[in-house]
Amino acid sequence: MEIVNDNQNHGDMTVFASRNEPALDPVLFAIRRLEEVVERETRLLLEGQTVDLADINANKSRGLRDFNKAMGRAAKTVDTSALKSLQPFLDNLRQKLDRNCDALKLHLRAVTELTGLIRDALETQEADGTYTIHQLRDGQGA
Repeated sequence: MEIVNDNQNHGDMTVFASRNEPALDPVLFAIRRLEEVVERETRLLLEGQTVDLADINANKSRGLRDFNKAMGRAAKTVDTSALKSLQPFLDNLRQKLDRNCDALKLHLRAVTELTGLIRDALETQEADGTYTIHQLRDGQGA
């Protein structure tokens, strides 16, 4: 899975959208922030780095809240054609969210497999007659 930073492609479109409709600036800013959070999480997951899921989820929630507020305000002040100019940005965000979803699924599969290996190892250990420290302490091993 390749991570593509499409933000360079948005530079010209962002300037164009802002110049034509400044009321869309908060929406574009919120989209950009969401993209950054999602890209960071995807990169960390695919590189096998430690991911602070609580922090990432908090940032995603904040970003979604900011996006919804900005869209609500923009919908009241700009015409439909201006709102439609956001479609390429939303499509790009959707692609990044799709890659993020794939990375999360891959991570979840890996965690599930690891959990299974640990469970199997513990079951094998218990089946071969060894006792856990808790069993020995409770007098079950003697």
